[in-house]
Order: sequence, then structure tokens, then C-alpha cells
Amino acid sequence: MNTRHCLALVTTASVFSFAACDQAPAPKPPAPHGAATPAPAPAPAPSASATAAAPAIDPSTWKTSSSADDANTLEVAGFRAPKPASWVWTKPSVQFRTLQYAVAGDGDSTQSADFIVSVFLAGDGGPLDANIERWRSQFRVGDKPPDVIRSTKTLGPLQIELIELAGEYLSMGAVAPRADYLQLAAIVQANGRNVFFRLVGPKATVEANREAFMTLVDGIIPAN
Repeated sequence: MNTRHCLALVTTASVFSFAACDQAPAPKPPAPHGAATPAPAPAPAPSASATAAAPAIDPSTWKTSSSADDANTLEVAGFRAPKPASWVWTKPSVQFRTLQYAVAGDGDSTQSADFIVSVFLAGDGGPLDANIERWRSQFRVGDKPPDVIRSTKTLGPLQIELIELAGEYLSMGAVAPRADYLQLAAIVQANGRNVFFRLVGPKATVEANREAFMTLVDGIIPAN
């Protein structure tokens, strides 16, 4: 083989050698000595809705208004609300009344109404509808119970059922029904308890205090 052929073979071999080097992957650099294994990414934090829980209640910390307290507010079941000074604190007359006020009407005492607050912890007091039906059974229009005027409202975290009943009224223990009575009620569904606010009495007296009743309901706030 002459010198020209030898040079051609050497050159061709060199080209293939460099081409092979260009196509081969570059070797990975060795890991540093003692390098730590990367930690896994942390799990996402639970959403607020998943972790949020209603605070525990402690009824022993609840104050209940007395005759010695501010005449313009009431406090019960961990709540505070505005009320007319003319509503006078009285000792609750029957069981299950946590707080009671006398609401004067025009004329003699037969025209006065009662403002009543009852508090039931969760699981006590029965279903709301059963309580509403019990109230309804105390009223008569002719020979039948009256229709219930019912609505709902939201006050911050509180769900409130508003109830209105009218007709002849026969309260527990009464000998005879009393004509032309009206009851306004607000059932406040709160954390761990239901609070029943009721204004019941002669229609004229209750109507004269309807605005004050709704101002009280709309003004309910936590006591602390």
C-alpha cells in the first residue's frame, strides 16, 4: 500500500473516531462525598375549613341578667342584646324559663305581655319543629290551630328562625283561653345551644313592642 492510501485510511478512521465521541453522552459528575439525600417536598397544609372547629362552650361562664343589671341590655347564654328599659326583670315563673321580663301595656296589668328567654344545650329541648308545633297548639283560630308565619335570617354565624302566631291563647296551666293574643319568637341556633326569645301577650301590647323585639334580635352579639 502506498503512502497516499495509508494517509487516507488514517484520516477516515480519525473522522469516525471523533464522530463517535460527539454522539456519546457526557458522563455524569460524581456526587459530592457526604452529600445528603434531598428531603421530600412537604405535604400541603390542610385548608382552614378542614382544621377550623367551633370553640368549646362552657355554660358555667355565662352570665344571666338580674334586676340589678343594666336596664337597657340583657345577657344570657353567652350573648348580649339591647332592650327597652321599660321591660322589667321578673323572676321566671315556670320551669325552662331562663330569663323573663314584664312588658307593660296600656291600661291595667291584664294588658301586659311577657318576654321570655329559654336556653337549651345541644341535644336538649327537642327538635325546633316540635317546639314550634307545641306553641302552635296553644293558639286557636275558631276550632283550629293558626297558620304559622315563619321566616329565617342570618346574623353573622347565627341562624335565626322567626315565628309569629296569633289567636286565642291557652298557656300551660291556664283555666281559660285569652282572646286576641300574639306571639313573636326568635330561635337563635348557636354553637352548642339553641336560645328561644319570645314576646307573648295581648296583641295590642305585642304589636306596640314589635320594633323593640326586632331591634333586640338584630342586636344580639357575643357577651365576651
